[in-house]
Amino acid sequence: YLAFAFVLGIGPSLEADQAAKVTEAVNVVEHGSKESATTPATVGTPVRDGEYLETGVKSRAEILLPTASITRLGANTIFNYSVESNTVDLQAGTILFCKPKDAKQLNIKTEAVTAGIVGTTGFVRVHADKAHPKTYILGLVEGHGTATAGGKDFELGPGDILEFKPGFKPFVFAFDVPRFVKSSPLLTKFKGHLPNQPYIDAEIASYQDDVRRGFIQPPSHAIDYSGDIPVISTPAYDSAQHSEGQAQRPSGKP
Repeated sequence: YLAFAFVLGIGPSLEADQAAKVTEAVNVVEHGSKESATTPATVGTPVRDGEYLETGVKSRAEILLPTASITRLGANTIFNYSVESNTVDLQAGTILFCKPKDAKQLNIKTEAVTAGIVGTTGFVRVHADKAHPKTYILGLVEGHGTATAGGKDFELGPGDILEFKPGFKPFVFAFDVPRFVKSSPLLTKFKGHLPNQPYIDAEIASYQDDVRRGFIQPPSHAIDYSGDIPVISTPAYDSAQHSEGQAQRPSGKP
């Protein structure tokens, strides 16, 4: 068993009687636990220790955690939350997380990677279908972190995505931050304000300045931005597998 746990900041455990709260629910969003029946989730629904949210097709939800962190769920996502340990357990689907710089510890788990991240904004995806092995993706919009996958450490910064399929080599590739922020439903379709929006805006400005000055080139057309998160095409994925490519900013850049 390989743990996939993102540790965001450091702080004490929360009291189990505190609850996260649904702040947005669009189309089919369900709430429940192992002990209770599933019921529709609406704005204001509390998500207590051990409970889950599940979104349907063309559905989305936003949750405010007790630490003031925001988590947004895309369609077809299954999301468990432990208030006591402040742990998000993503079983399937896609989430965007935004953890304030001074917020308490937030742990995000799946099955195949570990990472230590300070307060930042990023996304996680767990995807599987019959034709392909399960894929785990962690990307950062702003902030920095260290992730471990397949026994190897990866330093991640803004515009980096770590992708891992068990049985294959994990690798990092770059994505266009301004394009993602402009196109992703996880950022464009929600009404609420993200606590780290000033840092996101600063990263967009920094990225555009780096492109203008020739420090970086926007990633190639091999990356698809039509969904919730950027994904790399199969030929480009195979090429990156062979080279273990890591497309990052030049040394000395923030």
